[in-house]
Amino acid sequence: MKRSRRLTLGAVLLGMLFTAACVETVLIGLGATAALGTYKWMEGTMEKDYPRPMQDTYNAAIAAAKTLNIKVTTAQYNPLDSRLEGAHPDGTSFRAQLLARPNQITTVKVRFGMMGNIDYSAYYHRQIMQNLGIPAG
Repeated sequence: MKRSRRLTLGAVLLGMLFTAACVETVLIGLGATAALGTYKWMEGTMEKDYPRPMQDTYNAAIAAAKTLNIKVTTAQYNPLDSRLEGAHPDGTSFRAQLLARPNQITTVKVRFGMMGNIDYSAYYHRQIMQNLGIPAG
């Protein structure tokens, strides 16, 4: 009788262990999916992940710079790491770095000025989203 209880208890504990591992995996996947839709503000730089390949995102970033009347002085395309530099019409410096991630995801990091401008950065990202056909919200 004690042996059957031990086996039952062991089976229940083993089942809970496997269930807990599955739950963690699902939660990590959900967190990664949610991260695609959020901005990160770090050290004056705003970054966002876009579920698009590098070339499409780079073209959208160039178009967003034109929309904001940013004079692009440096435009370097590389399939893994691309950069844009220039100046806003009011003289504020502009830098954008695009990083290719696995699964056709591209991270765009934007900085306006020395300390960063959250309003300009957010507007630039919204323009990229619009150029890529990604709904805002």
